[in-house]
Amino acid sequence: MLHGASTLLMRALREDANRRGPHFFRLGGTLLILVFLMTAHIASTGVGAPGLRFFKLISSLNLLLIVVAGASYFATAITEEKEQGTLGLLHLAGVSPIGLLLGKSTSRLISVLLVFLGQLPFALLAITLGGITARQIIAVDLALAAFLIMVANVALMLSVICQRSSSACSWMFLGLVFLLLGVQYGDESVSQLVRRGFLSADSALVKISTEALNWLNDLAIITRINEVLEIGYDGSLTGAQFWLHLSVALVAFVLSWLTFDRFTRYSDVSSPARGWLPQSKTRWRILVGRPWRWAFVWKDYHFITGGHTLAIFKLIVYPLMLFLMWRYQNPLYTVTGLFFPSLARRTMLIVIGGELILSASRVFHEEIKWGTLPSVASLPQSVIVTTYSKLLGCLLGLIPAVLVLGVVILLVPPSPGKYDAWIEPGWWLLWMEFLVLVHLTTLLSLRVKWGALALAVTTLLVINALLFIPVSLVAVSLVDSFNDRSALISPIVYIGATLCMLLQGMIVFGVRDAAAR
Repeated sequence: MLHGASTLLMRALREDANRRGPHFFRLGGTLLILVFLMTAHIASTGVGAPGLRFFKLISSLNLLLIVVAGASYFATAITEEKEQGTLGLLHLAGVSPIGLLLGKSTSRLISVLLVFLGQLPFALLAITLGGITARQIIAVDLALAAFLIMVANVALMLSVICQRSSSACSWMFLGLVFLLLGVQYGDESVSQLVRRGFLSADSALVKISTEALNWLNDLAIITRINEVLEIGYDGSLTGAQFWLHLSVALVAFVLSWLTFDRFTRYSDVSSPARGWLPQSKTRWRILVGRPWRWAFVWKDYHFITGGHTLAIFKLIVYPLMLFLMWRYQNPLYTVTGLFFPSLARRTMLIVIGGELILSASRVFHEEIKWGTLPSVASLPQSVIVTTYSKLLGCLLGLIPAVLVLGVVILLVPPSPGKYDAWIEPGWWLLWMEFLVLVHLTTLLSLRVKWGALALAVTTLLVINALLFIPVSLVAVSLVDSFNDRSALISPIVYIGATLCMLLQGMIVFGVRDAAAR
């Protein structure tokens, strides 16, 4: 029954041990904990229970790590074999389904658990800072371990069911967002809908939804961590959350085993997806046309952003979405507090940002995934030209959204007072952070096959948390010197532009390095 499990497990562990990336990742996590420890020690004279605050930072970091791993690392355990077309070879080698599941998932689970083990000695130092006991630390670690096991096995089940890694990662990410945010704020959202008259308080839907959300909230990982980290906690090491998450993990693994043959029997997807690109023999081939002189611009415009087909679809859907927002602007105002012009502009800016960040995560994805980057790098043109050609092809996909936004601004221009936002440092900081996130996502997509966006967001959040205090002190000093908040705009733009230029250089070197591998 378990034939091949130990072989796959040992092979995966050896690969993990021989690669530098996992070791650097664990080292980086440990150094980050050390920085948290130094910060807590420095602030220990001015705040109460510094050890408790320090361990809360560690718990938040570990929870974020589990979410990122669940939406990328764990969700591709089986789908990567489907996409590489190696499942049939594993079957011919006599590897049983349960052996394959254990061999592929357990190694990844052990790899993430090793990150937590590296943090444990530093976490125990929180006891010396005061405000927390060893019992609380062990209880939180057990809760996080149970949550990690559940996430790993649910992601494994989605990896068995889905044909492609993108689908498995997307569904896992949505599930984790609902589990962590939807459960926390779902009850309040239902109450808001009842107060604004959209739902009746006596309806069965409201009662069932409220009871279900309250039950899930009581058993959520965030609730369990907050409960354990209360000062003076002396409860059980394993609560209901611990046993529920382990039970869900067991059920998910059993379902993966029982449905493995059904979803993997005809699962060969070892060819790149065409997306919205029509077949050459269909009547819609006119939407593709012949390749342009700039072949990479044409390729990425059609294969990554959807080409003319998706552009036409966007030009229909975006105006329709704005029309519906205009039609129901009164209910939307009661929910968002924004009038239609402002809401429409912000919605289109979010759409443009979403398209841009998704294109950044996919611009080198297919070349890395299918091993064609060495062939691309060997073409008789520089890597810089190739890289910027691919980026230009992705930017062409933004034309429909930009056109719709331009029409909205022309039809309903912003009021004169809205232009004052351009002298607010907060807006410039937001734009610079977004541009850095786009570049960081592109860079990380050269290092990881899946989860570049999630990893980039996590990296940016951690960097912001580490730099918040020193940057705030410098900002206060500048404002006091010039007596004007707008004095912060120039440093923000300069630092943001410098970081983007550095990241662009790292992207070019990253392309060369990935092609050499």
